[in-house]
Amino acid sequence: MSISALSSHAWADIQPRSASLNYSQKSLSNAGNPAAAALIVARKDPHVMTGGSIELGGGIEYGNLDELFSKIDELSLLFNPPSEGDDGSEVELPPTPENPIRDYTWEDLFTEYPELEDRLDIVKTKVATTAGLLALIATEGYGKAEVTSDASFVLSEDLFGGTLLFGAAFKGNSKAVGIFEDIDFDSEQAKEQLQTIPGYTEDEPVQELDLSGGITLFYNPANNKVKMTVDNDSLLLIKAAKVSQFSLAYSRHALESDLGDLYWGIKPTFYRVGLTSVGTRIGDITDTEALFDDIKNADFIYENGFDVDLGLVWAAEHYQLGASLTSVFEHTYEFPELDRNRFSSASILNQLNDHEVFTMARQLKIEAGIFTDQRHWSLNVELDANAVVDPMHDEYQWFTLTAGYAADSWWLPSARLGMSRNLAGTGLGYINAGITVMKFINLDVATTLDTVTLDGNEMRRGLNLRLGVQFDY
Repeated sequence: MSISALSSHAWADIQPRSASLNYSQKSLSNAGNPAAAALIVARKDPHVMTGGSIELGGGIEYGNLDELFSKIDELSLLFNPPSEGDDGSEVELPPTPENPIRDYTWEDLFTEYPELEDRLDIVKTKVATTAGLLALIATEGYGKAEVTSDASFVLSEDLFGGTLLFGAAFKGNSKAVGIFEDIDFDSEQAKEQLQTIPGYTEDEPVQELDLSGGITLFYNPANNKVKMTVDNDSLLLIKAAKVSQFSLAYSRHALESDLGDLYWGIKPTFYRVGLTSVGTRIGDITDTEALFDDIKNADFIYENGFDVDLGLVWAAEHYQLGASLTSVFEHTYEFPELDRNRFSSASILNQLNDHEVFTMARQLKIEAGIFTDQRHWSLNVELDANAVVDPMHDEYQWFTLTAGYAADSWWLPSARLGMSRNLAGTGLGYINAGITVMKFINLDVATTLDTVTLDGNEMRRGLNLRLGVQFDY
């Protein structure tokens, strides 16, 4: 899956950026609470460079469905009614597709006519299998990838008594998702059609039997061979998003007391959002993985947007509490409209309508941390109070727990280990680990423990890698 680069805080990542870096480092990036930068600058933390940071990252995630692409290609073979001749007449019965998983010839299906009515159960089993595979792909059959980049710079440590932080971020995101039309199978209609088979003679042409629900059985009286096809509007939708984000975060000290200090922050952000999608009916698919090449050549629709994030942080000697509200204005962006002439199903058209709109939804984030003297050891927890939907229509609500150690060593000044879990949507959990070496190089990796099999290879369902540098100037 190939994708262009775009924004990091515009919506939730495959794996949250808050899981990488320690609290002080991410407070000086686009991923931190808008109020935290002034706190970190005021602390003059010797473990943290307060000039700027640059980070690149990438991630990939798959649904819990082994051999995803082969299963979609398998459905494509079934969702393919035979062609017609130039005069509109039926051509010879299509050759049975070779498939190691399922035998579509069913040579023995009508061998003994006295058992014809019992053979309806076999047809119903085949239909149920097809419908079940559709439902499975709809819920678990996805592949998603993203690339990110992020740059932040402290422009001023004392602007009207506060800290001004400039941020630029870019993120690319792409996903394959199945949109499926239910198979409305009528057993009585299918039974009536099957009962006509004994009346055909060997010299008659191939018969087309409408079993209902878009399911057609082609029967060849000459050799008793059959093939089932499905005329259905189910499709594979490939979506991609590109976002550029530019922000100015201003934060300052608001209240001082014997118990601690209160900081507030505001981050106005300009967004440049590009969205596109490519839809292909299941029956028209010849190579599922090749569809990702189509998205690279698709036209993006670009829209500009403006939004604001707000934040508060209460900091004491050995603990701190924070809350932030992102995307206060909830701007909405639209995907280009797909060609609707190819689809007749009202259900499919309604689902496409849902996928053509993306709202950058408001989200409340809360955080808490405890630490030892000089913050050599720390433990931070972050929670999204509500779930939000990203452009791919995936729900995210992250819980993140991270423990960190910061030393005075130049070679290995800090290390971090933690976990994160999506409390909505996929429910996937990640193990996160990161180090800072030579004081300015950050390396963070996150992986799921769940695995999936694709193209015969077992791999992690989710993997995320980030590499960055931090510096003073």
